[in-house]
Amino acid sequence: MFEAAAQELGLKFAGDIHTDVFVMGGGFAGIGAAVGAAKSGAEVLLIEKYGFLGGMATAAAVSTICGAYSADKQKKIIGGIRDELFDELRALGGVQEGVDFGQHRADTCDHHLLKYAIDRVLLNYSNIHLLLHTQVIGVKQEHAKIQYAIITNKEGIFRVFSKNYIDCTGDADIVALAGAPYVIGNEKGQIQAATTVFKMGDVKVQEAKTITRQAFKDKVQQSIDDGEYELFRTAGVFMESAVGDTVICNMNWISDFSSLNAKEMTYAEIEGRRSSIEYSKFLKDKIPGFGSAHLSEIATQIGIRESRRIIADFVLTEEHVMQGASFEDAICWGAWPVEYHDARENKTIKKYLDHDYQIPYRTLIPRNVNNLLVAGRSISTTHYANASTRVMAQCMAIGHAAGVACALSGKQNVPPKDIDIAGLQKQLRDQGAII
Repeated sequence: MFEAAAQELGLKFAGDIHTDVFVMGGGFAGIGAAVGAAKSGAEVLLIEKYGFLGGMATAAAVSTICGAYSADKQKKIIGGIRDELFDELRALGGVQEGVDFGQHRADTCDHHLLKYAIDRVLLNYSNIHLLLHTQVIGVKQEHAKIQYAIITNKEGIFRVFSKNYIDCTGDADIVALAGAPYVIGNEKGQIQAATTVFKMGDVKVQEAKTITRQAFKDKVQQSIDDGEYELFRTAGVFMESAVGDTVICNMNWISDFSSLNAKEMTYAEIEGRRSSIEYSKFLKDKIPGFGSAHLSEIATQIGIRESRRIIADFVLTEEHVMQGASFEDAICWGAWPVEYHDARENKTIKKYLDHDYQIPYRTLIPRNVNNLLVAGRSISTTHYANASTRVMAQCMAIGHAAGVACALSGKQNVPPKDIDIAGLQKQLRDQGAII
């Protein structure tokens, strides 16, 4: 019947796939989910629309892995699968860990080496089945349960039957397809600005580091006032890459568009490339150390900070984040500042934390779908709490928890929301997670 319906629409039906856990989206959350489920003994199918994994870290060339360190910068708060990945990155010579950015720390990496480091991690698990160049286009849901997902690639369309499903798309696409509730942005629907990252090569890095943040902002503002370049954001930053005389440039802001609208995304991608080239000219002309540099790369896609967030029975708030809240169903720690990119006001708001906080398992459970979890930036938070929880180290740890939870759900034959939390936490700790 399904095959006939597909043919009626002019679609080639390529067959059915059966698995224990189906992970949709291969960013840091999806990687964590796939490995967590596999380490827990489940058969896993992981799909990704690009020809490589890594999400915003690789496709958007973000290259800065934030969130792995405590608020006081003294210890690492994310372990588990993050450590497996960084072991591979170190072996490739593609990472600088614990880089001090003043009031916080982060890790920087070469995003091309990161792609291969991720490959190497996944190849360690024979029960992870990976399909690149593949994405979900629909789900069949009955009685508050996903019966199957529909995926597509060059072979045609497939049905994927799984015990449990994990939405790691970043945009909560599966949540939307399944009819589960979600919100977008703040009460007015406004979301954080996006950025197209670019890289500059042949930079005299030590000379470039001599300019202060305020002096940099002043030079951007003066260039805007003088009409020399078509710039907007004055608070952009650049960071030394993990390899070569290269810097990672997080300079522009693109706003007033939706990552859920193809026409608007088209505009945003074009604008991101235009502004990257404009900022590269500014850097060469105005900033010490860039005189002989060149624009070496513009990210494959624009970097999205925010879109859909699910509505769960529990919502993590900015107050929880700022006060260092703890929870009985905690799955990981967070400590990244509430970092909000407001293009309308042309400012970055950073509220630094005095204490680490915990992220509870309840924030991963969407309403109205019993065999679906969400991992990554789309978990159930408020608009401003999301400005802390959205970063990559947390996304990987959240994904890790989702993967283990779905594997336990299958073994215990209960919905993910009904698994034994103590058992989940023990298995996460056994796999190296820090809770």
